[in-house]
This record gives sequence, C-alpha cells and structure tokens, in this order.
Amino acid sequence: MTPPSSDNVEVIDLTLTDSESDSEEHGMPRRDGLSGSADSDDESNASSSRAALHKALSSASEPHLRRVIAALVDRVPAVEQALAQEFLVVHPQSRKVAAKWETCQNCGEEFEVDAEREAEECVFHPGDLEGDEEEFVDWDEDCHGPIDTADNRRQFPEFFKWTCCDAKSFEEGCEVRMHEAVVSRKKPRLS
Repeated sequence: MTPPSSDNVEVIDLTLTDSESDSEEHGMPRRDGLSGSADSDDESNASSSRAALHKALSSASEPHLRRVIAALVDRVPAVEQALAQEFLVVHPQSRKVAAKWETCQNCGEEFEVDAEREAEECVFHPGDLEGDEEEFVDWDEDCHGPIDTADNRRQFPEFFKWTCCDAKSFEEGCEVRMHEAVVSRKKPRLS
C-alpha cells in the first residue's frame, strides 16, 4: 500500500486565535487576507471536518486521548485555561487547587466535588455479588466451569444476589447516602 500523496491530503488550519474568530464574526478582515464572510463550501467543509474529528475522537483509545490532551495543555495556553475551568476547583478555605470531579467510592459514579451534596444522591450495594447455587440447577463446575464469571453474570443476572440484602444483581442498591470521593490508598508518612 502506497502512502497518500500530498495532493490527496487536506490540511485543516485550527490555529485561529479568539481575536481572529471574533473578527470574522463581525465582518472584519482576517490576518490571512481572506474575506470575513464564509461561503457555504467553507461551512460545509468545516462541518464535515468537525464530524470526522468527532468520529476519530470516539474511536481513539483513552490513554491516547489523555496523552494528546496533556500535550495540548503544555503547548496551548487557551487549551490549558479551558481545561482548568472544566476540571479544577479552588477550595475557598485552603486556596488549594484540586480536581473538580471525583468518582464515588460507593456507587462508582462521577460527581462534581464543589456542587451541593444531596442526601440521596448515591444508591449502592455495600455487599458482594455472588452466584446463588440454588438457581444454578444441574450446574457442575467440573463440567461447566465456575459459576461466578463475567459471562454468567451477563447471561443470568437473576441468578446472582447481593450478600448485603439478598437482592438480585439488577435491583437498586439497598444503601442510600451522599457521594464519597475515593480515599487515597497511600499510607501516611512516618517522621
């Protein structure tokens, strides 16, 4: 397979600054000498390029996306500022900068740290999910393999119960409380 020639590659300029995009919106000339009014072909190309970018982003792996975002934060101040507003919060008392979003250690949902907490926002089971051997009639682990597998949990959710309340695997949690951030697993340093 031969690599595409430079004639077949479309280069998309994403380097417009805020002042240049503002100038375009107000009909002022851009620094590159092009007119401020966009014709329908340009809008169509931008729309299809954006759609292609969204498709590429949705198919990229999470580690790759994290690397790209980290590199952009290091190189592009506007990206750093936008992502800081989205992902960071400054605590009023301590003035420390911290993550704006955390994952709840109980239910696994992501929640906004500085948002007002609600008493019943977190619903979960504190117990373990186990296969109910009485439901697996004629199941021989020597022949069929172990009962408690990911496949069996997907195929037979009604055959698994929570140890905390005997509810079926798909039933709503038996504990209700506020979200709690995952606690650091690091041991305190001894002096």
